[in-house]
Amino acid sequence: MRLTEFGINQGDIKKLEEAGFTTVESVAFTPKKTLINVKGLSEAKIDKILEAAQKLVPMGFQTATKFFE
Repeated sequence: MRLTEFGINQGDIKKLEEAGFTTVESVAFTPKKTLINVKGLSEAKIDKILEAAQKLVPMGFQTATKFFE
């Protein structure tokens, strides 16, 4: 995962992968209250991970028409 580019350590990424989050997109679109259940990750770490993931994944709304242009 590219989260290491934003200061997320490899150990925390491994914890996410073991919990089934194998892509940055899967992390970015998962609610914080779900990620808090990942064993070994504190709320502060989750905040930092979500911030990094949302920088890597465009989270804005786009209409289907605009997408297909």
